Amino acid sequence: MVSVRRVAPILLILITLPMWGATKKKSSSHPPRDLHRVGDHWTAYNAPDPGTYPAGAKTYAIKRGDTLWGVAKQFVGNAYLWPQIWESNTWITDAHWIYPGDVLLIEGEVAQASSTATGTSSTDATSTVPMPTPQPGITQATPTRRAADDIMGLVGLYTNAADPAGGSKSPIPLGAEADLYCYGYIGDPSEPMPNSVMAYEDYEMRYDRGARVQDLGGSTGDLVFIDGGTATGINAGETYIAVQMGEMVQHPITKLLVGRQNEYRGQVRVLCADDHHARGIIVTSCHDIRPGARLKPMPQLPIPLARVPNMPGFCDPSSGKRAGAIVHAQDGWAEALGEGLLVEVDMGHDEQIQPGDFLTVYRENVQPGQSRQVLGEIGILTTEAHTATGKIVAMRYSMRVGDRVEIR
Repeated sequence: MVSVRRVAPILLILITLPMWGATKKKSSSHPPRDLHRVGDHWTAYNAPDPGTYPAGAKTYAIKRGDTLWGVAKQFVGNAYLWPQIWESNTWITDAHWIYPGDVLLIEGEVAQASSTATGTSSTDATSTVPMPTPQPGITQATPTRRAADDIMGLVGLYTNAADPAGGSKSPIPLGAEADLYCYGYIGDPSEPMPNSVMAYEDYEMRYDRGARVQDLGGSTGDLVFIDGGTATGINAGETYIAVQMGEMVQHPITKLLVGRQNEYRGQVRVLCADDHHARGIIVTSCHDIRPGARLKPMPQLPIPLARVPNMPGFCDPSSGKRAGAIVHAQDGWAEALGEGLLVEVDMGHDEQIQPGDFLTVYRENVQPGQSRQVLGEIGILTTEAHTATGKIVAMRYSMRVGDRVEIR
């Protein structure tokens, strides 16, 4: 984060920006040149008059040293949701630059999502409503009536009649930081990752002289030697994500190679480096980081915020959009996949899949000529060229690797 003089813009942390709408311009590391004075401050934007905001709306006047990252952390409770602040203030055409004195609108969908964003997941934000205790003189509903009510509830579920607008009323985070930074992705087997963890500073303490196989691993706070230096892209002071290269993933239907499963194990900050070697410290660990783990530049992955749609009803037709399949699931599961589990599909950003999109999971009917069986919904968290990682956010029936998915 960099703060500058009062009349100068403030540089937002440089991160990869998703496509948040056609009205946004591409962000740049260079400040806008055309500044003009508005009231008592300088700005590059034409911000709306705060007096035009809805009555009672929550606003925030940008101060020196602020970033959208910090504002999101303060008001939403999660810095990774900064794109939602940006989307609520469409007059900011370049999210890398904001100006002291401009007023942000905080109220609205962003504020509504703040209580959910601070939780662990959408599935945790539920409550149990106790059944009323029968009171003397009050007649309870008869079994026949209660059964009828239950049936009508099912009718609403399978026809979307209960909520024609569909889905959650306000946006919710589709995942947590651990889903993005402690899981991984299916990548190109030939993806270049020349730098790796070579050894640990306290190797002698870790070495087990009586063991045939040495299973050395490190966690937060451990010092590491790195095979690679400035000649291969390592720079002192920067943080890299540790990647454990895993198994090759074969498509469950076509049997063709999809890619290599790469696991995120943690993060390493480089302390010093020369041309071919470096030393660092593990600043975050999801799992043991073993020698040989690859280091790649730290990805910046905002948590998508979106309204979870209703699943298609029993009589609803297919969307007719591009379809694919679940090709891999968290922890190597293949069967009984359910809500909250991470899965990967064989469609990515080259197939126009973006974080925040939803895929309907379905299975073809075993009876010839019968319509498909809708199983649930996946919310997309991250994308690669031809694969994407998502979270099962709703389910009607359990899923398995090989089930089909369709863009909503």
